[in-house]
Amino acid sequence: MNWTTLKPIDLSTIKAVDFPNEKYYPLEYPKKQIVLHHTVSGPGIRGDVEHWLSLADRIATCMIVGDDGIANQCFSSKYWGHHLGVKSTYLKAKGFNDWTTRNVELNRSSIAVEIDNWGGLVRGDGTAKQFGLKADGTPNMVTTIAGKFYAAYGNAVDVEVQQYSQSFRGYNYYEKYSEAQIKTVGELLLLWKIKYSIPLDYHPEMFDISMDALGGKSGVWSHTSYREDKSDCHPDERLISMLKSL
Repeated sequence: MNWTTLKPIDLSTIKAVDFPNEKYYPLEYPKKQIVLHHTVSGPGIRGDVEHWLSLADRIATCMIVGDDGIANQCFSSKYWGHHLGVKSTYLKAKGFNDWTTRNVELNRSSIAVEIDNWGGLVRGDGTAKQFGLKADGTPNMVTTIAGKFYAAYGNAVDVEVQQYSQSFRGYNYYEKYSEAQIKTVGELLLLWKIKYSIPLDYHPEMFDISMDALGGKSGVWSHTSYREDKSDCHPDERLISMLKSL
């Protein structure tokens, strides 16, 4: 696709999500950064919304982009919710003297958008593999089928797969972002550039820890820019091409 033809999103195409005020912070704050995430779930956004509603810590993003490219809005981009989860001990280790307030500052000065996606995948090989823990704390062991792909919870998925010859954040396989999702993300970025004067220059280091991102430098970043234990977003070439075109 020729991403240079992208325009700011048509506001009439955005779908409102019933999301109560007490599940985010309805307080306006100047925006400097846009942070891209993916949900590690799918298909559909309902499960993600219900998970956020079950939490007490106001963890949410203002937008979730479905596989069909529809932008689903939980709350206005001028407000904020927790979405980064950068630990104070980590910030202190990175040399930030203001580490006690840095995570809150990063969350409230950024706009977060989720791409509905299973994220990292494991290719089955006929052996039993562990996929996290069960509710009782015991290992969640799944006997995999050779050639099938499994998501983080041990469920087999039938999706388009992106393979990386060198693993990215511990995975060689990821669900591909749909072209419709990439297009919508680009349209949202163009809207927020106009609304908040956020620069959209591409940062090649965004898929690794970035001291600029942690320091609050304006621009477009990924969850991977802030935390070594996260794999969203993965460096899909089409996503990168879109970001470079803006």
